Amino acid sequence: MFYQWSNANRLQTLQVSGGNNQLLFASEQEKAEVYLEGGTISRVVCHSKSGTTEILAKDAYHIVVGESNWQRDVYHFLKPGGPAPTLRLGITVHAGAGTWSSLPHPFELNLEPDFEEVFFHLLEGGSQSAVQLGRGVWADNTAVDEAWLVKDRTFSTIPMGYHPVVGEPHVKVAYVWAYLAKKPSWEKV
Repeated sequence: MFYQWSNANRLQTLQVSGGNNQLLFASEQEKAEVYLEGGTISRVVCHSKSGTTEILAKDAYHIVVGESNWQRDVYHFLKPGGPAPTLRLGITVHAGAGTWSSLPHPFELNLEPDFEEVFFHLLEGGSQSAVQLGRGVWADNTAVDEAWLVKDRTFSTIPMGYHPVVGEPHVKVAYVWAYLAKKPSWEKV
């Protein structure tokens, strides 16, 4: 089974595919194989000019972000200074059901073209549906102000700018995220 898209694939250089609990993210400089188990990332295997590196879930950099109904756990697998020159990858897990996340990072408030990000939604409980918002610009600098329904195990292209996601009642949201840090100012950690 190959995973589908919830909205149009608007990525320009980041290549994304997946099926059967495995995701693949690739650019000219690097490739990451993401292995899913139990609704989360079990490991990431990164291939780049510097070699092949495996990062296990226990070795991911963990931070808690937000509070109240927008608190979430964020696990960074590919971060600055790691094995991937520009690919950044991790998973965000909401603390509860029917909660919000993914408020913009400070650099995303200065809208610029060429930013490419994708979410792979992992939804548990209830309808296994969530609503993804996007207000900003796509990688080609086209303006966007939309909301779209996402289902469990689907990809969404994410614009630079405001892009929160909220689970429907009784739905716990998690999402694998990947983006290309083409500029040092686009780093999140």
